[in-house]
Amino acid sequence: MKYIFLLASLHLFAGDTVSSYYEIARETCHDIPSIRREMDRVNNQILTLLAERTGYVKRAGDLKSQTTRIADDRQRVADQERKILEKSAELELPSSISLPAFRLIMESSIQYQQEYIDHK
Repeated sequence: MKYIFLLASLHLFAGDTVSSYYEIARETCHDIPSIRREMDRVNNQILTLLAERTGYVKRAGDLKSQTTRIADDRQRVADQERKILEKSAELELPSSISLPAFRLIMESSIQYQQEYIDHK
């Protein structure tokens, strides 16, 4: 019970930053297996969110297939990159991690969406 209260307290008061998550990890993970369990948990959350995002990518493909039939929107990509950089700074997340990761997600999503449009 003490562990749950500590974890909730750290998260509630620290905010969503790299520093706050590092403090949670320092307080709750005392060996590599415990760190790996938490990283696996986070990876599963990322995959669930990626599935949700892909559902919206597919739905956008439905709508684009009725108009332009073109998935790639460079202005949208540039806008998203700007937002990612801003949010990364807010989260204390190095852009050397966030920007390449999101570029890969965006480019892969564009390719997936275009293939979906082309096969409709």
